[in-house]
Amino acid sequence: MGTVVAPLRYVAPQAQPLRTYAYDPPHGAQRFNGTLVEHTMPIHDARGLSLNIELCGTGFMLTEHRSDVRRFDSDPEIIDVGYLEGETLVRQITGAPYARVFDHTLRCRAAHRPPLDGMGGSFAAVREPVGRVHADYTPMSAPLRLRHVLGEEAPARAMRSRYLIIGLWRPLLREPLQDAPLALADARSIRRDELMSNDLVYPDRLGQTYAVQHDTAHRWYYFADQTRDEVTIFVHYDSARALDAVTGACPHTAFEHPQTPVGATPRQSIELRALAWFEN
Repeated sequence: MGTVVAPLRYVAPQAQPLRTYAYDPPHGAQRFNGTLVEHTMPIHDARGLSLNIELCGTGFMLTEHRSDVRRFDSDPEIIDVGYLEGETLVRQITGAPYARVFDHTLRCRAAHRPPLDGMGGSFAAVREPVGRVHADYTPMSAPLRLRHVLGEEAPARAMRSRYLIIGLWRPLLREPLQDAPLALADARSIRRDELMSNDLVYPDRLGQTYAVQHDTAHRWYYFADQTRDEVTIFVHYDSARALDAVTGACPHTAFEHPQTPVGATPRQSIELRALAWFEN
């Protein structure tokens, strides 16, 4: 399909710290207190480019991978079958000797295709696609996730070497995906000073993601007509580059493809998140 042009929603600069509630906010507070601004950007079909697509360069890649999960509406089957598949794939792709899939998110766009407004979405088990440029982990939240997944002893050893948090994203339709595909930013085009920490407020804890400010230098890609037998793999966090000017993390967002046919099946997708570590 080549290159398309579409609006992407970035966060506007603000002095006030960003905050998103992961539950109904108290006292009538806003679910997300930032302001999103649309910027029209070229988004290139990575299939048709002679681009060196690699996990440690662009921060993302595509691989063929048929899943043995038969029912993606069954959490037990996803956990019993899909998590093991994901761990094997992460070890193969990263070369890490250890991998642990620790959660998954199902997304299903409603039949009337509500706007990809990026303002918070739903608290349901199956959620709408996220229409906001973001990255999922920061130097504050990634170590918390490491300790949560591995317990108190193993993280000390993992932190002395290198660990990554990896996303594995696949559409779930029987036909190639045409509605609300996933756009991925080339990690090398994103500077640290364009990332804004966004606190995720839960009733009993605090997490953190990144919102992203716009720059015309950002380079965006997607994989046209991705099928359920293909997995987009991308970096949420790389401890070896966490404090670099270019972090290695891959911001991403759903976007409205301008060539989506009328009547295209609304997007259904799943993302597994995995920890990979190189323990000394």
